[in-house]
Amino acid sequence: MTEAKFSSFTNYYEYSPEEMKKRSAEFYAEMKRRRSGRQFSERPVPREIIEDCLRTAATAPSGANLQPWSFIVVTDPAVKQQIRKEAEKTEREFYHKSATRKWVEDLKTLGTNENKPFLEIA
Repeated sequence: MTEAKFSSFTNYYEYSPEEMKKRSAEFYAEMKRRRSGRQFSERPVPREIIEDCLRTAATAPSGANLQPWSFIVVTDPAVKQQIRKEAEKTEREFYHKSATRKWVEDLKTLGTNENKPFLEIA
């Protein structure tokens, strides 16, 4: 069996306990503000911001450093329409065949259903 070769943490910095406490509190405060979005703006997002977000997402660690994900930026309205069509087909299947009655009832309070118009504007 071949011995595993691991990369060392060349950019690792160990913070003081006080700094770790401060940073963890700031991180918690920021994460506590997160929400699942159900409303979307039609305002365009500058390409540079999208690229920075994707570059950041691509740094996420993964098992064996394989990064088994891909990101696609869709700007073509026809492609967005096709994505919506296929997503709604899957959602109809979920809402009317797979989901329990309780699940569907719980979702009603959120105002969510199988219709996904935001997929064409987000």
